[in-house]
Amino acid sequence: MSVSNQLSPGVVIQERDLTAVTTPVGLNVGVLAAPFTKGPVEEIFEVSTERDLAAVFGEPNDYNYEYWFTASQFLSYGGVLKAIRLNAASLKNAVNTGTAPLIKNLQEYETTYESSNSNAWEYAARDAGALGNSLGLFVTDAGPDQIAVLPAPSTGNEWEFVNDEALTASSGAAGKVYKYAIRLTLTNIVGTFVPGTGTTISIGGSAEAVDVVAYDAGNKYLEIALPSGGVTGILADGQTVTQGTNTADIAATGIERRLYIGKNASSIDFAGADSVTDTSSTAVAISSVRDDYAEREYLPGSKWINVAARPGTSLHANSVGGENDEMHILVVDIDGKITGQPGAVVERFIAVSKASDAKTSIGEVNYYKEVLKQSSEYVYWGSHETAAFSGSATASDGDWGAAAANRRFNLLRSAAGSTAFPSGEITIGSVNNATFYYRLASGADYSASGALYDVSNVDIATAYELVEDPESQVIDYILAGPAGSDEASAIAKATTLTAIVESRKDCMAFLSPLRSDVIGVSNTTTVTTNLVNYFNQLPSSNYVVFDSGYKYIYDKYNDVYRYVPCNGDIAGLILETALEEEPWFSPAGFQRGVLRNAVKLAYSPNKTQRDRLYANRINPIVSFPGQGIVLFGDKTAQGFASAFDRINVRRLFLVVERVIGEVAKQQLFEQNDDAQRSLFVNIVEPYLRDVQGRRGITDYLVKCDETNNPPESVDRGEFYAEIFIKPTRTINYITLTFVATRTGVSFSEVAN
Repeated sequence: MSVSNQLSPGVVIQERDLTAVTTPVGLNVGVLAAPFTKGPVEEIFEVSTERDLAAVFGEPNDYNYEYWFTASQFLSYGGVLKAIRLNAASLKNAVNTGTAPLIKNLQEYETTYESSNSNAWEYAARDAGALGNSLGLFVTDAGPDQIAVLPAPSTGNEWEFVNDEALTASSGAAGKVYKYAIRLTLTNIVGTFVPGTGTTISIGGSAEAVDVVAYDAGNKYLEIALPSGGVTGILADGQTVTQGTNTADIAATGIERRLYIGKNASSIDFAGADSVTDTSSTAVAISSVRDDYAEREYLPGSKWINVAARPGTSLHANSVGGENDEMHILVVDIDGKITGQPGAVVERFIAVSKASDAKTSIGEVNYYKEVLKQSSEYVYWGSHETAAFSGSATASDGDWGAAAANRRFNLLRSAAGSTAFPSGEITIGSVNNATFYYRLASGADYSASGALYDVSNVDIATAYELVEDPESQVIDYILAGPAGSDEASAIAKATTLTAIVESRKDCMAFLSPLRSDVIGVSNTTTVTTNLVNYFNQLPSSNYVVFDSGYKYIYDKYNDVYRYVPCNGDIAGLILETALEEEPWFSPAGFQRGVLRNAVKLAYSPNKTQRDRLYANRINPIVSFPGQGIVLFGDKTAQGFASAFDRINVRRLFLVVERVIGEVAKQQLFEQNDDAQRSLFVNIVEPYLRDVQGRRGITDYLVKCDETNNPPESVDRGEFYAEIFIKPTRTINYITLTFVATRTGVSFSEVAN
């Protein structure tokens, strides 16, 4: 050791504390695998509050509330929960088209779906389950450059401007037809017009069949498209529109022809003084020119201009000769099942890029696929949109997902348009326009079996196996939640959890009875027999705790009262005891064993019944009038008598073993000699003395010397320490003897 600040001979006094022992992280960490309504599947996610639980994994419902409230009740005592959402064969992520997949979590998305060229869907819900069916995405980009408003025809025929045909103007402007539409304002309306390909109407005076594209009953707008080659008659004000039994008149000045134009890259703007011609028509004078984006809507009355400025070309793309790479994405809760508000925008991604190498002005990734992966809580990307308008001679030159250099990206052009909710009507102006509407569907929850979601024992075991390794996963309490849908599945689940804690040997599992053995059984003697018969089929283990109870609580999320198992509470009481007093104190009794948030018990055993339960390793939960609902036992599930048949002793050893184990880990690769062994003893003994002072043990001995570390063990690189502990026992039985004596009798005579 170097001595600092010494310029001449002298003595410096320093101290090294070799006695301090830091309790490792843990002592309040639980784990529960459950069929939650959302969240990652087969992935450990930590929550510390009920609010976090609801935000990440959804609120409880009629099929998972037993699991959910097991988790929330445990958290109410101050714990941290490692929650795992169970897998199931029926579980699916909602998608906008094609067969719904199961995307368990981000890792599976990255390895299976992100780089796949076979995804039939453009977007998928981030969370598996039916909740994703409430989502919709609205996406827009630069779209058409201009809208040329054409006058209603007065003489001659009316033709159709065909998508993607070349356009020229008298001014020299040039481009392509992005879209052509005719909007009629109606009056004297009878019935409701139905949009859709193949649905036709007849126009009085011309007797021509045309397609209804969209209908807005509120504003009395009808959007139509002419057949290829146009019509020979003339559209005019006052003509009658018919569709089956539906009729209406075209209002005065009720015809507006709109030619949406995508300019060539080097073209000047089209102007109101221009006449415009396509490849198959005579010239038409332009009445006026308007900005499409100023009118563009994602839903009726909801304009994109109020979300953000028109997307165009990013600084990055512009710097390398690219064009039209920007797009806006809105994620909307269409049905309101996520937020409670139909149509609520839950996420906005503004001016993200189609270019794979896109960067923001501060150098962050701006490729829309990556932005969604990194930032969205609700959706994954699946594939690029191909139903697009190309402003280039070769459409593939503008494909999305390529680098921006010298690329004029293709533009969105939605053939289907947007659907208004709740009416489901196709929105006026959205068909073949620059807003794509992706409605997610086919998301599926767990199938239900009776009162619970149906999850297999294999899926349960797979989830809990994620915490089997004690080195990578620090846990203290494994919560079972409900036992299972039937006795066979309950026994299988209990056996799985017991195997895990027996293998880890650093945590405990908590099991409640079968619901059917307690709920709806009016005879308490029958309930007692049911519990004894069930728990007697489970293996012996001092790492497991059985309880007798279901408690009645208020479910504020659904405004109902429900019975839920108590194993989350029992683990919570042990945790609370560790936090507020000592981990080796018993969690039972009136001082530390009062359950929270309980209205009543489904089953409160009397003294005789408690005697029977206790003899069979089951800790009674009892309702004492005026004193609360109390855990009235502290046994482990060990099937024979020893110190380890008590929770406090098992907890004492878990804590001491974890602490001293961490100390021992620090000895690895040190010199295997007397000095190191003495150092180890000098660290451990003060710690045990401290535990003794805190009433955890009554006496101890640490043996780590040449007697249990012979030369042959040293030569093998082995280090042995024996730690003898006398644990403090709890009071389980009290006998009070009251003695009446005769007057004049000395107490010393009778007290012995």
